[in-house]
Amino acid sequence: MSKRRNIRKQSVRKTKTRRINKKKLIFVICIFIALIFGISKVAASTSKLIGNIKEAKSQEIQKQKEIEENKQFDLESESSTPLEAKHTVVIDPGHGGDDTGNVGIKSPGDNEAVYEKDLALDISKKVAAVLSNQNDIQVILTRTDDKTLNTSDRAILANSQNADAFISIQMNAETGGNTANGVETYYRQDADPSDKSKQLAETIQNTMKAYVTMKDRGVKQQHIQVLQQTYMPSVVVECGFISNKEERDKLLDNTYQNRLSEGIAQGILSFLDKNSKK
Repeated sequence: MSKRRNIRKQSVRKTKTRRINKKKLIFVICIFIALIFGISKVAASTSKLIGNIKEAKSQEIQKQKEIEENKQFDLESESSTPLEAKHTVVIDPGHGGDDTGNVGIKSPGDNEAVYEKDLALDISKKVAAVLSNQNDIQVILTRTDDKTLNTSDRAILANSQNADAFISIQMNAETGGNTANGVETYYRQDADPSDKSKQLAETIQNTMKAYVTMKDRGVKQQHIQVLQQTYMPSVVVECGFISNKEERDKLLDNTYQNRLSEGIAQGILSFLDKNSKK
């Protein structure tokens, strides 16, 4: 009899132990599931937070970039009196607005046009950006967006700021052909012997050759209205032929634009150094 009781007691203990083990197992599983769920929630929240931080940082960088690009070149904020700087340089993106300038086509069968006014603005902004890194130079763009601006207004702006140099950035085109290529710089025709426009043209033309591979078409004097109306050394830089596919593709390339702009800017800086007011 005593033996049977012991067997029963052992059986009850085993049953209770199994029940307790099952409860513990269920409890552990529940805890594990809760942990997994919690970790997933935290990971999702962290990922979202990181994404938001990256997006906010990207927006801030873009905003700062826009501020830096515009703060030097906002013409509406410019004074009507000469600006305080050792040198003042006016960069003139040719054409603009209703005046598209020369027109090229990206490739045969492509209906998307390439406008001189757009390339002129892109390159002009890059030239101005390089010059603005110099603490003693005030850079003024005659236009910062796609707007119509007549020749007289460009000259009046440069004259009113008593600028040390005026550089108009333009693109060339061949009439009735598509093989002409190269870069050339024009200076004022029939100028006073003391005029240094030819020196400015030669310095820019020679410096560009060190930065880009291009055909050197030299410097030429020509009666161009905006050059005749300005009082300081003034030139027109023809950056290439958009009627020529190979050259047009170069001018559309951001890396090429950067090198070309650097060459133009360094030519301007070299000219200013040689003719410093001191």
